[in-house]
Amino acid sequence: MFTGIIKEVVKITTLTKKSALTVIGVNSKLIFPQAEISDSIAVNGTCLTLSRKSKGELFFDAIAPTIKVTNLKYLKRGDYVNLEPALELKEKVGGHFVLGHVDAELKLRRSIARGNYWQLEIELPARFRTKVVVNGSIAVEGVSLTVKKISGVVFTVDIIPFTYKNTTLQYKRPGARLNVEFDYLLSNKGISA
Repeated sequence: MFTGIIKEVVKITTLTKKSALTVIGVNSKLIFPQAEISDSIAVNGTCLTLSRKSKGELFFDAIAPTIKVTNLKYLKRGDYVNLEPALELKEKVGGHFVLGHVDAELKLRRSIARGNYWQLEIELPARFRTKVVVNGSIAVEGVSLTVKKISGVVFTVDIIPFTYKNTTLQYKRPGARLNVEFDYLLSNKGISA
């Protein structure tokens, strides 16, 4: 489980595709020292397992089903990604509960500078309309955010300067595909009748 509070923005150093497996390697200064093999770490909001670490690099194995439903399929060497290690029970929860299970890959329609903050307008297909509410939580690229407005086929989130400068949201341009996880508590994911 995660909180959506990004701990480090890192650059992809290795990207190797082997049949139905993609190995993603990143340079890490903050997370590397305490990371242990088999740790769950969210990469752009996608929960991945740390399979190897060496000389400041962390390596993750992403299988075909994960690649298929996330924007990880578009990554290339030199791209930046958000990292967040799994929540430890002793930590405070500063964002909201994020599972790291991406629900949708949605398109960024616009990124708007509003003086001291930014707004992202993200397309909202009809099939997901019931999973988003004004003032509800949402994770975009693994970042814990609040839905500010829903207008037809678009929802808007506001980004404070700290979050903008310390996540990959600063690099996203219109047309970018974003990993989105809807609020678990709102959508009752995983609960069957």
